[in-house]
Amino acid sequence: MNFRLALFGLLLSVNISANPANDLDSLKNGLQFFQYKKIDVTLTQFQYGEWYNSTISISFIDTTRYLVISNDQDIFVSGDLIKTWNKKSNQLIIDRRLDDEGDVFALLTGNLKGLSLQDKRNENGFISFGFLIQDFGLKGTLKVDKSNWHLRQIKIEYDHDNWLQLKIDKWQFLTENISFDEFGKNAEEVIDFNE
Repeated sequence: MNFRLALFGLLLSVNISANPANDLDSLKNGLQFFQYKKIDVTLTQFQYGEWYNSTISISFIDTTRYLVISNDQDIFVSGDLIKTWNKKSNQLIIDRRLDDEGDVFALLTGNLKGLSLQDKRNENGFISFGFLIQDFGLKGTLKVDKSNWHLRQIKIEYDHDNWLQLKIDKWQFLTENISFDEFGKNAEEVIDFNE
């Protein structure tokens, strides 16, 4: 009798751990770890035979606001508002995101709406998945730490000749006060598509 109960418990736990809904919950919790943190990321992009590599930082203020800093431009997203500051031209563009528009950074905040996971694999302390977001036409792979589900790498595949990969290098607690209203205040030219 004890053997049957132990076997039933094992089968139940195997079924629960293989449940995609539990995997989505674990992934969401792992991604929400980045809230109130600044992460340094290596970005690699392949587009029509050309390679582009860069280091960027992303400050996740909360689940709806994040700031992306790169060499050429900074992008501040606050809900559906976007400010893009081109550092070379010292130009600020203010725009509104479409209701159905998503991006890889919104995914990193834990917004997994419409995301399905497939092909789960264990790889030396990591778990990797294929993923698909049907509404946005995004697919790719992601890799998380097995112990805490913190994201280590994500690759978005637009098609065979176009893909983007983000690899998390390091993170730190967000200590600075970042204001959407103050962002880009010193730009020489402001173009506001939101007016």
